Amino acid sequence: MLKDSKLNKNNYLFIAFSGEELGLFGSKYFVENPTINLSNVNYMINMDMIGRLNDSTKVLTIGGFGTSPEWSSLISLKNKRSVFVIKVDSSGTGPSDHTSFYRKNIPVLFFFTGLHADYHKPTDDFDKINYKGELTVINYIYSLIEKENKENHRLVFTKTRETQTTSARFSVTMGIMPDYTFAGAGVRVDGVSDGRPAQKAGLQAGDVIVQLGDYNVTSLDNYMEALGKFKKGDTAVVKFKRGNDTIEKQVQF
Repeated sequence: MLKDSKLNKNNYLFIAFSGEELGLFGSKYFVENPTINLSNVNYMINMDMIGRLNDSTKVLTIGGFGTSPEWSSLISLKNKRSVFVIKVDSSGTGPSDHTSFYRKNIPVLFFFTGLHADYHKPTDDFDKINYKGELTVINYIYSLIEKENKENHRLVFTKTRETQTTSARFSVTMGIMPDYTFAGAGVRVDGVSDGRPAQKAGLQAGDVIVQLGDYNVTSLDNYMEALGKFKKGDTAVVKFKRGNDTIEKQVQF
């Protein structure tokens, strides 16, 4: 699309990074050993898992929203004609390759259509991709690039809060897959692993965890903080919402 376009006021570099799951190895190496002058890089767009747009919710999560004041003028959150329900995260850091560029004071955007039950499994195959949904995401990203096709125009970089960039090491786990696109208070369960504490306690996909032991759960961040307080063999009461009901169950780690 870019090659066939008239967007000739900027150069565009496409990179596929390896080693992301092991600690952003590829992108870290690139920014430390760049093939171009990083001071000439205006912004970085990260497309990590954009192939599973949910046709019902149409939630598109955009990270890095706070890394430049210009993003808020380009990305409208109140556009009723938008084909997406856009959820933004202001932070320039996270568990993906945009973090490496943010740490070099480069504005970033991170596009993500959410986790799914096939994540990190052999079942995550081509037939599960929402191709039309992915094209819609690509067209949206292209429209942002098009708006930024200005000569000698530099985006202002702003620092943001820091979020966890690697999976925390816990001695316990609930055995749930969180719904990263959930915009409400708490952690919505997207999937439950067989034989793990959450399943044994009776949690189901769709439940929203609001408390774990003495710790209120309002976000994924403080859910992980709460998990870090427990060790194997501990028991705790997990409070969750299922529809209009609030349920309490004991969980053993």
